[in-house]
Amino acid sequence: MCSRPETEPLTCPKLTMTLLVRNEADILADNIRFHHAMGVSSFIVMDNLSTDATPEIIQALSQDLDIEYLHQPADDYNQREWVTAMARKAAAEHGADWVINNDADEFWLPDSGDLQDFCASLPEAAGTVIVPRHNAVVPAVPGALLAGRCGPRITELFERESCNAEGQPLPRKVLHRASATAEVAQGSHRVSNVPGYASDGQGRIRILHYPCRALAQYKDKIRLGGAAYARNTALPTRAGAIWRAQYEGLERGAVEQFWRDLALAPEEQEIGLLRGDLMRDGRVAGFFQQEDRCAARNALLAACKDLLVHSRGMADEFAKSQAELIARVPREQRWERPMYYNLRFAVRSAQAHLEQLEVLTDGEDAAALCARFGRLRDVFSLFPRNRHLPAFLARLLELASPLDVQRLRADCAGKRVILHTSCHPRLQETRRSVASFAALGQENYHHIILLGSRDARPEQDTGLTLSYDGQVLQVPAPDTYEGLHRKLFYSYMLLDLLTAPAQVVKIDDNILLQDADRFAACLDRVADKGAAYAGRRVGTRRHQDQWHGWHLGKCAGPEVEMRGYQYPLPRDYAAGGYGYVLGPEGLAACSYMYLAMKEFFAMPAVGLEDACVGHAIYAQRLELMDISQGHGLLAMPGLTTKERQRLEAERAEWEMPLGAANPQAGSGA
Repeated sequence: MCSRPETEPLTCPKLTMTLLVRNEADILADNIRFHHAMGVSSFIVMDNLSTDATPEIIQALSQDLDIEYLHQPADDYNQREWVTAMARKAAAEHGADWVINNDADEFWLPDSGDLQDFCASLPEAAGTVIVPRHNAVVPAVPGALLAGRCGPRITELFERESCNAEGQPLPRKVLHRASATAEVAQGSHRVSNVPGYASDGQGRIRILHYPCRALAQYKDKIRLGGAAYARNTALPTRAGAIWRAQYEGLERGAVEQFWRDLALAPEEQEIGLLRGDLMRDGRVAGFFQQEDRCAARNALLAACKDLLVHSRGMADEFAKSQAELIARVPREQRWERPMYYNLRFAVRSAQAHLEQLEVLTDGEDAAALCARFGRLRDVFSLFPRNRHLPAFLARLLELASPLDVQRLRADCAGKRVILHTSCHPRLQETRRSVASFAALGQENYHHIILLGSRDARPEQDTGLTLSYDGQVLQVPAPDTYEGLHRKLFYSYMLLDLLTAPAQVVKIDDNILLQDADRFAACLDRVADKGAAYAGRRVGTRRHQDQWHGWHLGKCAGPEVEMRGYQYPLPRDYAAGGYGYVLGPEGLAACSYMYLAMKEFFAMPAVGLEDACVGHAIYAQRLELMDISQGHGLLAMPGLTTKERQRLEAERAEWEMPLGAANPQAGSGA
């Protein structure tokens, strides 16, 4: 984009960027693509013992961009020597006019134009430009302070004057003219032996800095960088002091405490903006959003094409199989068979399914298709054997809500997911329930609090969407008691389409962990049996013998309070209040029912979610594993209820010997 006024000759300085990286796969490709779009002509990337996908990322980008890849096997973080060598290589071998010695988490941004424009505008006598860095704000996630994340794709809020962990002003970086004698200091904050004076750029350029993108990423950075500094005996101990200190306290929770202090609550963000301590800059995020929109559009077109090709193949195969059934019968006998007259009706649903899919997916974007989720469910109900449509819905969610989907998928993979069913008024109460499960640890378990929407729409108008912050999963189903089945089945559909959990354990928000070993042993038994569905068996043989007023006094809609359960209840199912377990097959059964039987969920009647799960299991011919252990239990083995815990505490207090609660009472009598 390099330009000059028409009266001056056009000059386009060549920029080369050096990057010293180690395990920066989450941000490296974005850094290179962004700076290439901003006018950087070539890149020199030194990989210092990365164990992630860094080499593969560079190889892929090198197909289209000028990138020189260097491998650095030393493990003492001698940054000064390594970056100096790259800076001189940029001058001698890349023909650079200007050099940026960059880190993967730094994004250089002029106030206007691109980096070539900025360099072309600098006085000829300028040899270096000192550029300030602004740290990205890490937002605090309510109830999960360690779950805050930031990054170039999502962050628009930055510190106006950033400090390091010691409270000192954050060192600036240097853009410098290419020179075979350049000497880059440790940290790349100063460059010497470059002809020309140092300029401050007149405030026309800044660096948006994302050093703390996620807790796991930052801990890995401290673990590797701190250990490397500890091995380097040539550098003074003050070099990398922050990394050294956090590395020494790594096992004592120093990084976790740093992260808690770092994360800003929404209220703190507002205060910072109003005071001027924080600033908004959405240009980097906007660049990737525009890039993502183009990529999403192309991905959606490919997904729609793939869906139609596979769906057409399945519809044709189905029609052919039905025709072959009657074709096997001798021609003179076919008139005696019902299929002879009904063939056209047998295949009509598959044909209508395909025709409506073609109309629905023609010219739509991901958001529009997600809004027409009700129509897509109707289409699925015509030909529910089409396994490609649920896979297409998963792809739609990935395109419409990529970060939420990525986070949910990563959190649930291979885990036992404890689904704490709640509602907005009881959210804080539910967080206390989640806290009681701490003894289980985090290695094999992940906790999700499920909320519905306060302004949920009718089933036909319910869109395909989700909101997930690492703990709270909000779905566009009613946040009411009578809508509980819709809320839960929507979450089961999401977990089935998007994740691969080992088990899903549904519990209510009044459940507490009492015995971690006993609870884990129960889940182990369910897993060992390969059970698709497990819980406390309830139900009776006849519909009229079921309780029909469990919902009375709990519903938001007064009309529902006047009705019993106006649909068949299953003969047996797992009690929802007791808690139940869904294996992958059971989860898929619930997902299928929600997708294929929209009008069941659209009925203006209270839906017992546990009974509905029983229907879904029966429809797939799966079995319930009964884990009941006596009538006195109110929850799954190892769990208890808040009500029971409170009563036991009260009883213990009444049974306590006189004076035991306060041994000092009466001692002075």
